[in-house]
Amino acid sequence: MSTVNVRSSHSAQSSVDYALYGGSGQLREDHRRRGTSRAAALSSSVDDPDEFIARCEDHGRKVELYSYTQNFSPDEFDVNNPVDVKRVNELGRMLAEDMHSADYLVVTHADSKGGHLHNHVYVCNNDLLTGKSLQRNTSWAKGVHQTNDALMEREGCQVLDSPMQAKVDWSLQREQYEAGGFEQTLGDKIAASLRDPRSTDCEAYKAVLAEHDVKFSVAKSGEHRYKMRHPNGKLLSKSGKSLSPDFSANSADEIFNYHSENKVKGQTNAVAQRHEERGPGRADERRELGAVARVDDSPEPRRGTRRRADDRNQQAHREAEQRRPEPVRTADDDGAAAAQQSAAIQRGIRDRARTAKARRDRENAERARRQRQWQGLGQGHDGTQKRSEGHYLGQ
Repeated sequence: MSTVNVRSSHSAQSSVDYALYGGSGQLREDHRRRGTSRAAALSSSVDDPDEFIARCEDHGRKVELYSYTQNFSPDEFDVNNPVDVKRVNELGRMLAEDMHSADYLVVTHADSKGGHLHNHVYVCNNDLLTGKSLQRNTSWAKGVHQTNDALMEREGCQVLDSPMQAKVDWSLQREQYEAGGFEQTLGDKIAASLRDPRSTDCEAYKAVLAEHDVKFSVAKSGEHRYKMRHPNGKLLSKSGKSLSPDFSANSADEIFNYHSENKVKGQTNAVAQRHEERGPGRADERRELGAVARVDDSPEPRRGTRRRADDRNQQAHREAEQRRPEPVRTADDDGAAAAQQSAAIQRGIRDRARTAKARRDRENAERARRQRQWQGLGQGHDGTQKRSEGHYLGQ
């Protein structure tokens, strides 16, 4: 099942940049330098996001595009499954094409606070058939949620029994503020800090905000307050709740709990993986090596001296053995039986070694596959693939 909401945007550049690179200036620069983005998947009716932005700016209207958020239940689509990520992106593309005959850009995110997949669907405010502004599906009550529900039913997805308008999250709330203005910039930094997995409690969150030059405090009412320097040089204060419901104290606590649970899961998985790599016998081996019965204080030579003497004796013994002539082997029945038994033992040893190596190779390949999968989800799209309905880029 999915919920959907919509807001108009006066800045296509600001909206698309937020979806692809995040709101913080440093995060944008890091993504651009590495050639990555926040997108888990991306699809568009045009060749690339820059061309889409240019088309939104070229029509000359105050409203450059309409921004839709389409949120899916984690019970239906798994945020860690690449097949589900691609499917969610396709549903966003279908929604854009069902609503309008206009250019669109669909960005799928897998980094939400609740661990659910969601789409940012951007549609250029220019109908390609009429050449005029968009007239349909520009509000939740008049077409948007009905079109989305019809799409879910047609595609065999879950449909909400009694659809209610979802609250407007920050990705849409930010559209009401001036692009690049104080409120939008502060809100983008707060959102980026809340998404940061290090934000597991108020103190950790305060430290992450400080990296974005934002000061954090908790008011007597329990609500969160933020201070940031305005471009005019003044230090201004804002309540998080007044900027967006996403920034209320209750919402932030939910996010802290989510990050804390993920941190515990990650630590548990890391410990389990280390034990698996060490093997079942390593713990006993460590206990045996560490069990010192007593400290040797007898008046004997130092251990290092004894060890070197023992090494010299063993070396002399090995050299004597090498010089000793080998006995003449007889080909009697007993000797043949012993040789066969020895060969069988050697084959068994080699077979067990091959089996163990094959198991290790499979485990290493599986770990490498999981690592590539996580890297692909984190870095977003890395190529283009043509589709008959449009262009599908990425995942």
